[in-house]
Amino acid sequence: MKKVSLIVGLVSIVSSSLVWGFVPPLTAVLKIGFEGRKAGSTETTFRHQITLKSGETITVDEQIAEIDGRTYIIFKSATFGDVAGTWNRGAYSFSGDKKISSRSSIWNRYWLTANGEDFREQLIQEKFLKRDQLLQLKPAFTPKGDPATWDLKENYIIQPQVYFARTPSGVSIVAVGQEDATSRKAVFFDKASLVLSRLEWKDGEQTTAWNFTNFKKMPGDGMFPSEFSFLFENKEVIKSILVSRRPLKDKTKSQWMSLYNAQAKNSLAPTLEEGLRLLLGYR
Repeated sequence: MKKVSLIVGLVSIVSSSLVWGFVPPLTAVLKIGFEGRKAGSTETTFRHQITLKSGETITVDEQIAEIDGRTYIIFKSATFGDVAGTWNRGAYSFSGDKKISSRSSIWNRYWLTANGEDFREQLIQEKFLKRDQLLQLKPAFTPKGDPATWDLKENYIIQPQVYFARTPSGVSIVAVGQEDATSRKAVFFDKASLVLSRLEWKDGEQTTAWNFTNFKKMPGDGMFPSEFSFLFENKEVIKSILVSRRPLKDKTKSQWMSLYNAQAKNSLAPTLEEGLRLLLGYR
């Protein structure tokens, strides 16, 4: 892990108390969080346990890949069969003109992009992050000469909506991109690894969030959460694990597309569709 320079910020150890502390600049957080990732097509495989409204839990395996600029997904269920679809412009498309819309593209971009700058721009676009929160020093400050003479204390920018907070998985760096009397959007990064640890939406008294934990370095790849869960309107409805990641070269791309095409004409069973609407609605 590379060292990063630190800036003065606010540390929220518990929701009722704020103390002075040091917060890594978000530009460095985003860069380090994506270190080791390789550009090019990849396949990522997950296993999801999805709890339906009835209380029934279904198991769904997912393979998601970006190939030649398009995003393809295969879902496998031992009970409800296999289906395949694509993701584009905030919607998932399946056989029979079946579509499942999504409120956010951040989840997909996190797993599919190799570039922290691309992910940063998606966070800004969806108002999980403000561009001015990336500033570390006042724009008018131009350091010259001996660093020992720089007046850094007076020129650091304290970002009141970038701070530390204690979460169930540990202490995280939080950036609040949007907040008003009734709603809030925030992104969290694990303090130790600087990897994404939470995406949070609040609407009134309801909280919806992806929570990421158990961060691991994947062989020949970057650092990723190996476990994650989805909280929908204050209730945990999905528990997932990262099964594998691998690059896709020319031969494996062709094999992958053959597998996709074999499933793409299959229709969504109603119970599987209910589960996928939960899984895909915020990603």
